[in-house]
Amino acid sequence: MNPLLRLLRLLKPHRARFAVAILFMVVNSVATTLSFTLVEPFTKLLFATVSDQTVAAPAPLALPAAVPGAEWVGRASAAWFHWLFDARRIVGFERLCSVILMLFLVKNVSEYLSSFLSVSVEQALLRDLRRMVFAHLQRLSLSFYHGKRAGSLISQVTNDVETMRNVIAAGISNLLKDGLTVLGCLVIVFLSSWKLALLSMLVIPPAAWLLATIGRKVRKRSGRTQERMGDLMGILQESILGARVVKAFGMEGFEEERFEKANQGYFAAFVRMRRVAAAAKPISEYAMILLAVGIAWVGAREIFEHQSLPPERFLQFVTALLGTISPVKSLSEMNNSIATGLGASDRVFALLDTPPTIRDRDGAPDLGPLERSIRFENVEFAYDRGAPVLMGVDFEVKRGEVVALVGPSGAGKSTTLDLLARFYDPTGGRVTFDGHDLREVTTGSLRRQLGIVTQETILFHDTVRANIAYGLAGSPQEQVEAAARAANAHTFIERLPEGYDTVIGDRGVRLSGGERQRLAIARALLKNPPLLLLDEATSALDTENERLVQEALERLMRDRTVFVIAHRLSTVQHADRILVFEGGRIVESGSHARLIAADGAYRRLHDLQFRD
Repeated sequence: MNPLLRLLRLLKPHRARFAVAILFMVVNSVATTLSFTLVEPFTKLLFATVSDQTVAAPAPLALPAAVPGAEWVGRASAAWFHWLFDARRIVGFERLCSVILMLFLVKNVSEYLSSFLSVSVEQALLRDLRRMVFAHLQRLSLSFYHGKRAGSLISQVTNDVETMRNVIAAGISNLLKDGLTVLGCLVIVFLSSWKLALLSMLVIPPAAWLLATIGRKVRKRSGRTQERMGDLMGILQESILGARVVKAFGMEGFEEERFEKANQGYFAAFVRMRRVAAAAKPISEYAMILLAVGIAWVGAREIFEHQSLPPERFLQFVTALLGTISPVKSLSEMNNSIATGLGASDRVFALLDTPPTIRDRDGAPDLGPLERSIRFENVEFAYDRGAPVLMGVDFEVKRGEVVALVGPSGAGKSTTLDLLARFYDPTGGRVTFDGHDLREVTTGSLRRQLGIVTQETILFHDTVRANIAYGLAGSPQEQVEAAARAANAHTFIERLPEGYDTVIGDRGVRLSGGERQRLAIARALLKNPPLLLLDEATSALDTENERLVQEALERLMRDRTVFVIAHRLSTVQHADRILVFEGGRIVESGSHARLIAADGAYRRLHDLQFRD
């Protein structure tokens, strides 16, 4: 669907306020148009050279008889002139002044109300759009984020949506209000002299075609500019989040060069866009000046040589024609604004149109608590049609069993857990939960039963309490503290400046790695999931923190079905079963003692770690 039509559909919840805004825009345009009709009587009452106290009324405004409404226009203007000129000159002028005051009061009040309501509708629509984009990002599958730069996605939610404001603001305010004003001024122009008005039409169509061509180029280049801004924000975010690594490797100069390259790319793209956009205003303005000068020359001939046009009416014609310059300039700039906004709209709606690869089927039932077992049945998987990551993986884990997944990096261990959490779907075979294919049940009911603790602990810029009770905001303080004690976290939390109310910073930057890991374990303990996934939960810790975290994990693992990935084989020796992965396949399975005795792949891994 056309992005402009999609934006208009988003106006539906705000149509009442939008309708009132349009009403006041119409009132404002009508008042502005009528103000130009005051030029002729004002000029004649004030400057006519007569000896008595009355001034002859001007001839009524007239259109060709073939034009619809021509007779009504003639009668209305005759009545208006009769009311002003049937009294003494000073009385007529006083009447005209009162009309001017009233008309401009209506004009300015309606302009204020229309502007306020337009901004209200515009910002409400942007608010709704930001909510839609963010909600859609939450629903997209994990595979969507592979190869995506976080800065680019952030730019789409912020910069692109804000740039779409140009379409809304221009469409609501400029297109309606200025468009109606131009139309009203043209009506006065035709009423004053339809011959001169027809002459003016020789300039307008070529100028409009040229502006439309410029608009198409601006829209195309605007999309490229927004992409360069996304690259810029991506580099900025990476350098800030990776500041420790950048400094440790002395790569400040490299990052400066990388940023400067992206910065220069955005500069060049923006300048190219503005180089085209900047032509719109002078072209439209010069076209109007060219028109005004040509009309003035023709009008002067009508006045001086043919005496077919009263001077005061020609002045009204010129005033109304010049009155179109400001709204026409605004409309020409609006063309660029709309083109820029539509360029951003293409990117935002492309994001909204991206379907999640993981979705619940219609009528899918909820998954009940695990009663028997989880099975991987000849599972195969590959990322984006690339090389297979898992091939023929087949095993069963019974309820309450602790199973360890070991093997070299890239063997497929983490991918196996991702399939169990249904972050991805198998490309072959299936994963079942008490015999139910995970693709046939609701994803939410599956993930409510999962607790996940990974090596990379994700914490939020919030309090300790909020991070532990993430997803369980109504949890009592006693339960939060009990989970923290079980995770060996209560002691260090109490030492924080504000205890459980301490804000831990972005990604928990104010805490050590071991403290962050224990908060993640406390979060899992509070959720109390029946199924636990541990992915390298202790690999990045020192000895003391590893001991504390390992104690917390042992408490967390009690009476649960557990999948644990660990490179340190000392942490999985007591697992009920160990699955050894190599090259995307399970090459061995059994207890620690059995696998040591088998003198196979597991024994080789064990000997490498414990040879000293």
